[in-house]
Amino acid sequence: MSVPLALRADPPAGPESPIPGLARAVKWLVGLRLLAVSGLFVGALLVQVSSEDILPIAPLIRVAGLAYLLSLVWIVLLLLRIPPGLFGGLQLVGDLAVVTALIYMTGGPSSPFSFLFMIPVAVGAHLFGLRGALTTAGAAFIAYAGLVELIAFHLVAPPSFSSQASLAGRTSLGLQLVVTGIGFAIVAILTSFLAHSVHRAERQLLGERTASARFLALSDDIVRSVDSGVLAVDLEGQIVLGNPAATRILGRDEAVEGKQVGQLLALENVSWVDVLKRVAVTGPVKLEGTEVGRRVPVGCTVTPLRTAEGNLVGFVIHFRDLTEVRESARRESLRERMVAVGQMAAGIAHEIRNPLASISGSAQVLGKVPGLRESERRLSRIIVEESRRLSSTIEAFLAYARPPEPHPGPCQIGSILADTLALFANSAEVTPAHHLDLDIRSHPEPVTADERQLRQAFFNLARNAIQAMPHGGTMRVVAAPEDGEYVIRWSDEGIGMTTPQIDEIFQPFKAFRQGGTGLGLAVVYSIVSDHRGDITVESVPDQGSTFTLRFPLGLP
Repeated sequence: MSVPLALRADPPAGPESPIPGLARAVKWLVGLRLLAVSGLFVGALLVQVSSEDILPIAPLIRVAGLAYLLSLVWIVLLLLRIPPGLFGGLQLVGDLAVVTALIYMTGGPSSPFSFLFMIPVAVGAHLFGLRGALTTAGAAFIAYAGLVELIAFHLVAPPSFSSQASLAGRTSLGLQLVVTGIGFAIVAILTSFLAHSVHRAERQLLGERTASARFLALSDDIVRSVDSGVLAVDLEGQIVLGNPAATRILGRDEAVEGKQVGQLLALENVSWVDVLKRVAVTGPVKLEGTEVGRRVPVGCTVTPLRTAEGNLVGFVIHFRDLTEVRESARRESLRERMVAVGQMAAGIAHEIRNPLASISGSAQVLGKVPGLRESERRLSRIIVEESRRLSSTIEAFLAYARPPEPHPGPCQIGSILADTLALFANSAEVTPAHHLDLDIRSHPEPVTADERQLRQAFFNLARNAIQAMPHGGTMRVVAAPEDGEYVIRWSDEGIGMTTPQIDEIFQPFKAFRQGGTGLGLAVVYSIVSDHRGDITVESVPDQGSTFTLRFPLGLP
């Protein structure tokens, strides 16, 4: 299985590979050298002052001056931004020169500072790996051996304070050089592999830190992007972490951390203390409840949060607002019931329509028979009128159960709405006590829809609004494109509806007025759904109702 690039650590470098932060290391080397030289010089002064031993201060001053001068050169080169590899190599050469000068001025072969050659060797190993360490060690040996040989063969005058014993015994002097060279080589190898181990550990640590940081950032992005609420609580039920969706669902503007889950996510008939105790013993628990105060249905999944060793450290609560879920389920259930009722209506209508026509015709014939009393003729008229009313109901059944074949085509919903309401305003149902307030705007591009079905839906909604205002009132229709949809808000000042009536308003045969069949709004719902639209209603008893229709402007 391949590892994602975002989480893959860099491979460790070999012994001869330069460290990743070479540029940073050579910069630090300039400052550290200044501190080391200053410390050495100050230490010598303190020894000179606090003891009776006389140290060669003048040579130390010259060497310190040389080191400071070279440091100034390194700073200038640093400002010139020369390549880090070349910069590091030049500093090593300068360090070898400074150490060689210090050894010469403090006694040559008998100098106590010959061990300082180990420092450039270690730095070379740190900067350039094994190859750099061996190269620096070889250069240090050549510098030291050359200095000793020059002094031994009197090619260079020894310092005035050097020991004459150190200049005698060439055999011991050769042995000293051999031991020094072997020591340089051993130090180079050891420091190179030590530096390699340090570099490899640094690379691995850096890779792990990078992977951990990316993983944490990815996890944080995932938690923040989840549309459901996520709360992490401790063993006492105090919230330690919450994602933005949690604050949005709970309707909070402030941070949720530090609050008790029972106060923040209060659900009716749910005790969070008991729930957390049960989760700690039995494992994950699912529950649903209604939020106290806002009456919002919430579904929760509570899972224990454990360490790698299995110790319980807290709980994770994943919850979501079930309003939309339940509304979708209600709509799907309504659609299924409408389909079933439609199929039943089609069968019943076929069985009743023909006998009903015969009854109506026979009643009309009987009403014309001579010698009938007025009461008998009135009963005959009642039979005919009720037969016709029942026939119109059956026709509505058939229109709902077997809607005509759709004939989609390019059309403008706003124009269809305006034309339908213009015709409806002249119908007999609209009295002088009714007022129509229209604000209809067109959408930019035509949509593909069935114009005849849309007219039927708009006409049914207009009739429903007027019939809801038997004593008059204003029907307001506002239509305009909004965010890729064509939104129609249809309001009236009628009798309004209760919450149970709103839940059943689109169901067939649910009529809430005298003489209604309960199919008008069911047909509207069916037409809007067939056009991939949505219809919702808001209503308050005795204050009117508002139907909101949304049609996607990308109708096929």
